[in-house]
Amino acid sequence: MDFLIRKAGWDDVPGIMRVMETARDTVPRREWFVADEEPFVREHIEGNGFVLAAQAENGEIAGFFLIHIPGLTEKNLGRSLGLPAEELPAVAHMDSAAVLPAYRGNGLQARLLREAERRLAGGPYSIWMSTVHPDNRYSLANMLAQGYRVAATMKKYGGLDRHILIKRYR
Repeated sequence: MDFLIRKAGWDDVPGIMRVMETARDTVPRREWFVADEEPFVREHIEGNGFVLAAQAENGEIAGFFLIHIPGLTEKNLGRSLGLPAEELPAVAHMDSAAVLPAYRGNGLQARLLREAERRLAGGPYSIWMSTVHPDNRYSLANMLAQGYRVAATMKKYGGLDRHILIKRYR
């Protein structure tokens, strides 16, 4: 299958939300995927990060990857790892990714991640971080294959187990 990987726009929000809700409802274990609310997605369409969409040949949004720029907020994963204060502004979160079941197996999550990294490379965000449930072998394998490493495992998002992964660009 061929997909167009592109920056998402306002018109893509309903499709992204459908992918997110479907992912939430179809993961093997509910705690593996925490769906974001629509305002959070909209906030990232044109600011505070960006959203990439994988568009199928039929025009359907097959998957997405949301990149969050946490700045110096308390939610910056660098704080969880005890990064020095001067490194916190360089953190970007590879925040949320999902693919519709009909399009799984096409390497879309990895393709979207590589495109997100390409867009971030050379800019001010050189510390890339993500969270993955320890038992979510699919997402974990994708992140590890792209050079991320597990830096810590702790409770996040209201008490859910998560690996915190990190990759330094420079």
